Amino acid sequence: MPRNATDEKDGVHVENRNKLDVHGVGDELLVRAALNGSSEAFSKLYVRHAAAVRRALSDNVHDAERQRDLVQETFTRALAKLGTLHDPGQFRPWIFQIARNVAIDDLRARSRMALEPLDDEFQHGRPSVEAGPDVVTELRALADAIHEGLAALSPRDAAALSLVVHLGFGPEEVAAALGISYGNAKVVLHRARARLRGALVQQQLLQAGAAT
Repeated sequence: MPRNATDEKDGVHVENRNKLDVHGVGDELLVRAALNGSSEAFSKLYVRHAAAVRRALSDNVHDAERQRDLVQETFTRALAKLGTLHDPGQFRPWIFQIARNVAIDDLRARSRMALEPLDDEFQHGRPSVEAGPDVVTELRALADAIHEGLAALSPRDAAALSLVVHLGFGPEEVAAALGISYGNAKVVLHRARARLRGALVQQQLLQAGAAT
């Protein structure tokens, strides 16, 4: 093909097979071009939607640097999963769903980090208060039960509980963050608390049985 020849690929004007004319091109055609290997097309999708994704993340993530990191993670996941987008015209709601999942994963990671210092003290026998061996053992068991209880929750239940415990969210805010109804948020929170409470009660029963 001559150097300045042009071609049409999925309705998108392509020059020299690599240079893409993205001016005025909709999301659907950009997605198709990106699937065909055009990095410029995906860059255009990033430029077009990154600000909106960051605004959506900012509802629950207030640190500017972490917002930027999560935006990058969102688009990194989107690029890796682009082939799973069945309707290229639905890129915007799809990228928002990915952003929501990234935010949930971030909340879960921060929740685990919040528990790690306490768990570290228990595991190494260095509680923050003076306590005898029996108390230290009980605290270690409690920490283990909390971790096991959280791990047993579904990702959405764990995220909802983390939003309440670590960020002080109410049911309305949890609903907005997770993209569910207010009533559903109340159900999710009730279920998550009940399951975690059940795990702790079970641990207490095991301790009582071991003591007899």
